[in-house]
Amino acid sequence: METSLLDKEWTLRFPHLALLSACFLGALTVAFGVWTATSVWSFPLFVLAVVLVVYVPGGVVLDAARARARPLDRLCLSLILGMTVSSVLYALCGLLRLQGLFALWPAATTGWRLYARWRAWPEWWETKYSANLTHLLLLVVILLCLVPLTVLPMYYRNLDLLPQGGMNFLRKPNDAVFHLSISNELTHSIPPQAPFLAGRPLGYHFGMDLLPAMFSRLAGVSVLDSTVRFFPTFLLGLAVLSVFSFSRLWLGSGAWAALCAFLVPLGEDFSFLPGLLTRSEEIWSAQFFGMPTTYSLYFMNPMLPALGVLFAGLFCLVKYWRGSGKNWEILSAFLFAVAVEYKIFATLHVLAALGLAGLVYFLLSRDRRLLQVAALTLLFAAPLVLCGLLAADAGSRVWIRIEPWPYIPEMLKQLGLLGTTLGREVDALFHAGGLSVAGLAALVLVAVPVYLVGSLGARVLAIPTVLRGLSSRSPTAGLGLFLSLFCVLGPLASLALAVTPWGYPSTSEYNNAVWFYVQSKYVLWVLAVQWLSSALGGKPRWWQTIAVAAVVVVSVPSSLQFFHTQASQATSVLTSTELEVTEAMAGRCPDGDVVMARQEVGELVVALTPCRVPVLNLGIYPHSFVSMGELAERRSDRDVFWGDWNEGTVRVDILERYSVGYVLLDLRAGDRTLGGPGVSGGEGPPPVGAVTLVPCFENEEFVVYSVSRGDGSGT
Repeated sequence: METSLLDKEWTLRFPHLALLSACFLGALTVAFGVWTATSVWSFPLFVLAVVLVVYVPGGVVLDAARARARPLDRLCLSLILGMTVSSVLYALCGLLRLQGLFALWPAATTGWRLYARWRAWPEWWETKYSANLTHLLLLVVILLCLVPLTVLPMYYRNLDLLPQGGMNFLRKPNDAVFHLSISNELTHSIPPQAPFLAGRPLGYHFGMDLLPAMFSRLAGVSVLDSTVRFFPTFLLGLAVLSVFSFSRLWLGSGAWAALCAFLVPLGEDFSFLPGLLTRSEEIWSAQFFGMPTTYSLYFMNPMLPALGVLFAGLFCLVKYWRGSGKNWEILSAFLFAVAVEYKIFATLHVLAALGLAGLVYFLLSRDRRLLQVAALTLLFAAPLVLCGLLAADAGSRVWIRIEPWPYIPEMLKQLGLLGTTLGREVDALFHAGGLSVAGLAALVLVAVPVYLVGSLGARVLAIPTVLRGLSSRSPTAGLGLFLSLFCVLGPLASLALAVTPWGYPSTSEYNNAVWFYVQSKYVLWVLAVQWLSSALGGKPRWWQTIAVAAVVVVSVPSSLQFFHTQASQATSVLTSTELEVTEAMAGRCPDGDVVMARQEVGELVVALTPCRVPVLNLGIYPHSFVSMGELAERRSDRDVFWGDWNEGTVRVDILERYSVGYVLLDLRAGDRTLGGPGVSGGEGPPPVGAVTLVPCFENEEFVVYSVSRGDGSGT
């Protein structure tokens, strides 16, 4: 695939790069002036914050580590190190209740960088950079990856102010509401509570949600715009750049690296084959094999930042392995460890592969390097995991067990094969618990191979590379062994383990062990392209083009169907009265006050304000934070409160139980108001007991009461 045309280089000076960057950012500024929850100036402010809070600190860390890399790789590492180090420092300042000190970090690093660059400014201005067509391919890939954000209702079109008044808002699925609520919570509380379960700690890796909160506190960038527009754009572009940097280093080719950068986020499985045959309207990659990868990256999931961090860690590991210095070992271990804050399963996966590969490699060659990286990763990850465990409580326990999840029987069911002899034999192994020779043969010889090929898609091209990595006894094959084990352990863990919230029926839950397979599939693309580049070496250019095109053609249909399915979802429109009440609540509740509200209004409260609510129905998300009994009790309390309220009784006990500071009435739902100054219409329950309800806001559709207690406490 790599030709003389692709290798041909030309020279760019700093002013050229500055002009190109200005054009790209200018186009984004125009786009985010059209899609915005605030104003056209929000995105330029975000870019400035990225430079000062992320890029410059990351570059200083890279300089301190004396880690030399090519300009594009340096850009990638600076952004990822700046993002992770700044997030950790911001969280630490929050834990110590010294958030004001965090501003010293970007100020100090920016001052140092300006001082170091001041005398070299003329030379820096004339610095020359080499570029070729592979860089143009990378830019095209990044733009292609960003296109879906313009059509998916969860992103650019979400929380968009409308010319006629009001705002677009996606209620279902709940992922946007979930992450918006956490980001709002993190603007005022570290460690955070679960804002949709007031009073309960948030035992969750919230690194992705910390970024909008950090930018809001430090630079005044809107959490709404950051969460659904700015950071998805930044993190997706950064992930693509990270995949490219590692792939170019591993494969030694910019063109093949660009192919990897395209396939990792956009390449899916073979689920389009049964999808087309059955004309299914569900999401094919989730319906037939249950191991989607594109789905994860485009569904506001912390797997997106974790992907960039993971591949940056792999890049640093390769640099260390190839003798670039021990500083790269420390950087790789730090990045593998800090992935805990984005996706804990990524760190666990890396540790398992590093530990096993390091042990085998040590026994073969007495080389301790992989074991050293594993030990350092564990050392760096330990305090992060400990903080997470201390922040959680008994209600957020996880149930980990060896229990084959029924992905394969479900595949047979979706393919219409469950009623066949093959399907019955396999289903009996999973659900009847009976072992038989026929059942094992059907599973091992037919069902498992079909499932693996179908769920891997064109990644099956990586199998020869994986087998070679597992079988090689070469003293220099340690990294190949590690990557191969990483790819093999993923499917094994996902198919053999069950990771679900404690105390909930497993049949109703989502198996979080799926992430091990998903992570393997991302890395498998690089090994698949490695095999492809080797197989096509020396072949005519037209033959290489046809082969690459064939891989792309069979890898994107399921992704395109996912985008098409999601793009058809309708958003609701928030009225001006809904925006008025949320703006009023945001102004009155900067410290996470609890608001008693109905479900639909409660979604707006946690998504658009820093407030909390006693309970929200957010699919299976609350299951990870409270027990099934407590969740049912909270839902019952909410229903009882509103039922009694409209019957003339104020349930003071419920207000006290959840430390409610405000009661938000939805007049559209028939809620009755209290009589009193400033509140129009309606007779309702009088203030009783130890609390007094004082009207503090009203419009045509909503009335808000503050809860004042007899001891002088309250809002």
